[in-house]
Amino acid sequence: MNEISQDKLGERLLEIQQLDTSIFDLKKEIERLEDKHRLGELREQLKENGDKLAVEERSLVDLEHRQHKLDGELDILSEKIGKEEGKLFSGTIMNPKELSSIQAEILSLRKKRDEMETEDLEMMEEEDRIHFEVERAGSAVEEISVKEREARDSYKKELAEKEHQAKEFEKERGSLKKAVDKDTLAAYEKLLEDKGGLAVVRIEKGSNCGGCHIEFSSSKIDQFQHEQGIFRCEYCRRILVQ
Repeated sequence: MNEISQDKLGERLLEIQQLDTSIFDLKKEIERLEDKHRLGELREQLKENGDKLAVEERSLVDLEHRQHKLDGELDILSEKIGKEEGKLFSGTIMNPKELSSIQAEILSLRKKRDEMETEDLEMMEEEDRIHFEVERAGSAVEEISVKEREARDSYKKELAEKEHQAKEFEKERGSLKKAVDKDTLAAYEKLLEDKGGLAVVRIEKGSNCGGCHIEFSSSKIDQFQHEQGIFRCEYCRRILVQ
């Protein structure tokens, strides 16, 4: 270790503190980076529209299946009406009661066919509506996917830059630490943890602690000015640098 004089030690600790503050700030920025690029919001929008698209697509498949079944039933019903009409107009049935029965059956079948055709028309209208919703949800998914992908790329780029910057700060911090004795460094690290990341502060306005802002007595200030060594605030215990 390349030891330095006591009068330079405080300044060296302050430099380390400034790097630690920068590293701490970078870590906080990294933690907030996803929010900055709206990744969570975009993923939620993507999921919401994807879920909606899936629901509409399932509804469309179900409707098409029901409509296909109804069309088949309509074909069978129309065929049955045709057969009944064929019997009615064939001239082979002379019994008035039987003819009346066939006519009543044809009317009943036609009424049922009308109802089924109305239902079929309603299904076609519903199918058009669902097709529109599927297209709209699909377009939204595609649009948001593009935004999410662009945001993710920007996030990764900025993340890499900040992580690289943090590593450079860590490297510089490691070099500075070599000139500080182990005991002082251990005390600094403990303070850094205990004091929320702020272990070393300057004396402000010539008489105040830069950490807790307590004003020092004139005798303490005189000591700072005329003695060498590491001084600590008697209130918050932070390391003081003039």
